[in-house]
Amino acid sequence: MKYKEIIEKWAFVGFSTLLAILTVVWCIYIGAKNVERVSLALITCSAAFAVGSIIGFLFSIFDGEEAPFGQIRNSFVALASGIAGIGIAKVNELGAKIGEINVFGKPSEQNAWFSALFVITYAVVGFYFMYLLRLLVLNPALAKSQKETNLIQLSGNAGRIGSDLEKILKPSMLLGKDYIADIVKQGGQQAEDLHKQLCGPVVNSFLEGCEKDLESGSEIQSDNIAKAAVIHYYRAYFEKENSKTRDKQLEQAIDWINRALLRDPLDPEFNIKLADIYGMQKQYDEAVSILERLERDEDSPQYVQQWLGYFLLFIDGRELDAVRHSLEFYERFPDESPCLLNVARAYAQLYAQELHKRNVKAILHSKNRQKSLSYLQQAVKANPALQEEALKHSVEGDSFETLAADTEFKRIAGEAPALKEKSPEA
Repeated sequence: MKYKEIIEKWAFVGFSTLLAILTVVWCIYIGAKNVERVSLALITCSAAFAVGSIIGFLFSIFDGEEAPFGQIRNSFVALASGIAGIGIAKVNELGAKIGEINVFGKPSEQNAWFSALFVITYAVVGFYFMYLLRLLVLNPALAKSQKETNLIQLSGNAGRIGSDLEKILKPSMLLGKDYIADIVKQGGQQAEDLHKQLCGPVVNSFLEGCEKDLESGSEIQSDNIAKAAVIHYYRAYFEKENSKTRDKQLEQAIDWINRALLRDPLDPEFNIKLADIYGMQKQYDEAVSILERLERDEDSPQYVQQWLGYFLLFIDGRELDAVRHSLEFYERFPDESPCLLNVARAYAQLYAQELHKRNVKAILHSKNRQKSLSYLQQAVKANPALQEEALKHSVEGDSFETLAADTEFKRIAGEAPALKEKSPEA
């Protein structure tokens, strides 16, 4: 407790004690040691003090609050003022009764006026006593107690650990701003360090706390829900495909992302993460549905088109839509060369459909083939690292399967010596 709080607390205790002693002494004095008069004096000052305290309480209980609390306070004050007005109107009668105290030794007009002043003085003292007591001591104490209670109710098990996450994970990751797919694909020390951070003891304790809060029915802060959703989302990237642990991790990510979306259903970051999770589960229709809904929102980020250009590749009959979204995004952001690779994949898939329809192995003059190779050439020229990516998509069942044996594709994808000689110029 701070020194100021201690001083205020004991100052009121000392003032209360001193006021009580002085009141008793004063009542004995003005009552001339007559039991009846002393009792009447004590009752009178106590009642006046109580009335003043009630008014002070009404003034201070909602101090600083806006409507409707301020209006409630004003209503009580008006009521108290009315009661006080009635008392003032009857001041003579009241004074006559209180005047029996006979401060001046015998009944007189001065006794009545003095008694009225006596009542008013104690009412004022009671008012300021209660007003200052609540304003300086009780209200701050109650506010502090309520704040601590709310913190316990809102944070639960997770809240007591959540603040430690910032020491483990950088803010951009906790906010879900980092894209780690490329880091995970490349592997190496960076991916290993990131995996250790996401699966460390502090992070595990935080997630366990979130689960316990759910089971117990404790309310979890929205920030902690968002953190849990982001962590589960990132963890999914490190799980091996087609494994039970990955399936479980994806379901946990979906559950927590949906909890985060309850706070803001239109949050683009969590909607995109949900679409990405559905993509990992190969539920591409659901992923595209989320992204297309986002695209219709004028305030949605432009990279939604980039994601659409990718996920539409996995839906039959939507290849040209994938081309459109990828090219529109590339026109605005010319550095995003992977968009050109997606365009090349879309035309390669159309070329595969063309071959299947004609039941032939190759159509060298096909426009779909030519466009696929042309865009692949542009993508590789802008970013030679996309050669390896193109080769990954040339396996059976993937976009470039029908071009895997194509001489021109091999040259562009880096298998032909001709391209290796030209690569420094690219």
